[in-house]
Amino acid sequence: MKSMIISRTDLLFLPEVAFVIFVAIFVGALWLVLRPGAKAAYARHASMALDESDREETHR
Repeated sequence: MKSMIISRTDLLFLPEVAFVIFVAIFVGALWLVLRPGAKAAYARHASMALDESDREETHR
């Protein structure tokens, strides 16, 4: 019964559209993480929480 209802609908393209959107977002996230220069940027951001020199200047 479920397959009969699904086969009669015109919305069978929606799972394909959702899959294409998911793949595009996934590839974009991979590119953001693995792009050239990302390692240096992430290393700089990783040490920001532990950097005491900026905290003293901003709290005065």
